[in-house]
Amino acid sequence: MGRTSRLFCTTCLLCIALPIAFDARATDGPPPFPFAAGSPATGDKSDGPQDQSPQTADDIIIYASRQGVLPGVAPENELNEQDIAAYGADTVGDLLDQVGGAADSSGEGPVILINGRETTGLNTVNDLPTEAIRKIQVLPQRVAGRLGERPTRRVINVVLKNNHRQITGNAEGSFATAGAGRSYKAEINLLRLKNGNRDSLVFRYERADPLFESDRNIISDPLTTPYDARGNIFASTILGAEIDPALSALAGQTVAVAPLPAGNAAPTLSALAANANRPNFTDVRDFRTLSAGRRTFSVNGNFARQWGKTALSLNARAEWASTDSQSGLAGVSLYLPTGTPFSPFTRDVRVARYVGDALRQQGHNTNLEIGGEFTTPVGGWNLRISGDWQHLAARTDGQAPFDPAPLQAAVIAGTIDPFGALPTDLTVPRRNFSYSRGDNASLRATLSGRVLRLPAGPMRAAVTATLRTDRLDGSWVFLSVPNATNYVQNEAALSANLQAPLLGDKSPIGNLELDLNGAIRKLNRIGTVEDFGAGLAWQPVRSLNLRGSLDVQRQAPSAQTLSDPQIVYENYRIFDFVTGQTVQVRYVTGGNPKLPVAKRKIWSIGGTYLPFSNANLILTAEYSSRRTTNLQSTLPPVNAQVQAAFPDRFVRDANGVLTLVDSRPVAFAYDNSDQLHSRIDFHGSLGKPGRKRAAAPGSTSDGAFSFDSRPRFNLSIEHNWILRSVRRAELALPEIDLLAGGATGYGGGLPRHTVRVSANLADRGVGIQLYGTWRSTSLIKAGDAPSPSDVFFSAQTNVDMRFFADLGTLVPGRAVLKGSRLSVSVTNLLDSKQRVRDGNGLTPIRYQPYLLNPLGRAITIGLRKVF
Repeated sequence: MGRTSRLFCTTCLLCIALPIAFDARATDGPPPFPFAAGSPATGDKSDGPQDQSPQTADDIIIYASRQGVLPGVAPENELNEQDIAAYGADTVGDLLDQVGGAADSSGEGPVILINGRETTGLNTVNDLPTEAIRKIQVLPQRVAGRLGERPTRRVINVVLKNNHRQITGNAEGSFATAGAGRSYKAEINLLRLKNGNRDSLVFRYERADPLFESDRNIISDPLTTPYDARGNIFASTILGAEIDPALSALAGQTVAVAPLPAGNAAPTLSALAANANRPNFTDVRDFRTLSAGRRTFSVNGNFARQWGKTALSLNARAEWASTDSQSGLAGVSLYLPTGTPFSPFTRDVRVARYVGDALRQQGHNTNLEIGGEFTTPVGGWNLRISGDWQHLAARTDGQAPFDPAPLQAAVIAGTIDPFGALPTDLTVPRRNFSYSRGDNASLRATLSGRVLRLPAGPMRAAVTATLRTDRLDGSWVFLSVPNATNYVQNEAALSANLQAPLLGDKSPIGNLELDLNGAIRKLNRIGTVEDFGAGLAWQPVRSLNLRGSLDVQRQAPSAQTLSDPQIVYENYRIFDFVTGQTVQVRYVTGGNPKLPVAKRKIWSIGGTYLPFSNANLILTAEYSSRRTTNLQSTLPPVNAQVQAAFPDRFVRDANGVLTLVDSRPVAFAYDNSDQLHSRIDFHGSLGKPGRKRAAAPGSTSDGAFSFDSRPRFNLSIEHNWILRSVRRAELALPEIDLLAGGATGYGGGLPRHTVRVSANLADRGVGIQLYGTWRSTSLIKAGDAPSPSDVFFSAQTNVDMRFFADLGTLVPGRAVLKGSRLSVSVTNLLDSKQRVRDGNGLTPIRYQPYLLNPLGRAITIGLRKVF
């Protein structure tokens, strides 16, 4: 990034930081005006909730911005301050992770609003402390169409307090109960909210130590060659044959392998016979990482101003990350012919040695993002102009084993002793290098509002014009051979959403609304692609919302998917389902410039039901069917079907052992799936109603407020049931059933059922949370017929727990503890391990439990302080 860009980013962040830092401890008077809702009659009069009793479907309203961007829209789910507190979440991002199932099941990510206004994305809200939030509202899907977004997306409205200042410090440390696996995080969060204006700045640093295979006692792959740091000698013909009859005579046994004595650069037959058939052994687990060491520093700043019905918001975020991993040692097998000066043998032999230090791979990534949004009324319509720019730079430096040919030639010539110190100039690791620099920029304008008045209500429309450019420049070096790529993709798009009410409140069958949407996009490299969709929303009674939709999309591959530079991973461990062996291969990732445009058709039907008017119980269900042609996907695991479909992606040696896998994205002829997603959400209070007066702990919000002193709970149960999932690589090849052993990823087959449960209980500043996930059995088949190489994955249950306590509430007399929260989290509480068996009932080396989940059970202790 150039000097001008760096100066701009720094200046923006300082403009946000300085007012917060100098004014954070100031006090506020009452707000000059009440925070307005959809209509003045329903606006709250203070930041503290005046009535926290459960709301019914009849009286829930949406708290939008003062001009009422979304008037009259009832949320499907709403969390007030005490519901939010029961989660014990530190930030809005943490909270959305926990309620995300109810928020968005489309896979496209939710649309985020702040006080009824659209934002530039998750960076705007992720770091907001939960103490600054009055409500979280999950809105019906049809709301997205009003905003010019795809109607299948969910919309979340985050309602902020009007006046609130807060400085938050957070520190966490984590360790695995199996040993090692330590990580640390520190964060400073500055926030100021005042009369609709917002300034925030967050600094975060994270570090994770590398975890080695020796830390988890991983069983190493069996060696086909007896490599060792000191060296072993074996017959030149085949491993296991007799090295030399003279050596066998001295040892009194047939010698198939002879270890080199320590410090002996000119071994005699007698010295070699002393430890015959007891090879040297180097534990390579000390030189292989299960998970890389990581360091990440990020800063995120937000700036928002409001002038009546006009608003401006800016976001700037920067992140720098580095990783460091090791992939074992470089082994070399040197041929030593009879008659050379260093050979004491009467036959040709081979010397197997590890040479040099561990092969390392280091990554460095930079991510810079700037976004802005301007909204203002234009006549009776609302105009939104947004723009963003993202710069991504990624560099990977890797090492590959050196080229043995020059060293081998010198050994044959008798100029280099294969038993002694090898010359460093001939044993320098070859370089694998990858660098990419991408810049993505977009400008978008949306005009939304009422078109005309129909008998059932107003018809609304949103028209969006978008300009976007993606540029990626990359270069890579594979085994010291340089390559380069560059790609520019420009896009101009025009989209429209129309919502027409067909029946209104006075209809005997309830409200009925039709959604229509379409888009046309022109891309310089691909041409013109079109999207269109339709949806029908029906509300027969206030407690029930039903929706059906059809969405047809043509999806062009991204610049990164097409032209990312290649990254090569050495000694990458995979399971070869064709041979039933765990092997270490050269594993290649990157972009594929030959990917076609995909076409996806999705139709769905679902609903939301509130069975009780006096309880916050919400039932949701959705059936969806997807049909995709030219699906873009990473290369699945190598079984018979995949190898037949993509034979050029796998390289084997003369013995049929897999040596290279090119896993760059591929296109499948089609991929079809049907699934049913259902969810239950229930939150509320326990016991008889009670009221207390209190101030938000550690904050400088307006005054004290009344809150419900009863214990609060949140409960959600989510079930995803995949009814059908089939895929065909090419039309000439058979269809693969992914639920019956088709390959999707090395981590396991496709489970038919996934159940997630979340339960939280909080009282007087103390809370406990439990999160559980259960996945049903799955398998990956080696071919069409049953085989010992088929791999079966058992059902698995994972449970996470988190305990938190507000120390200031527990010990009210200690001022130093005011605003402090202690939390203890346990990930994988039951230390659950995936059980994997092949057709013989054995666990393949690739599927050892700690290779699937290196960390195991981990405990995190955190301390958070609000100043």
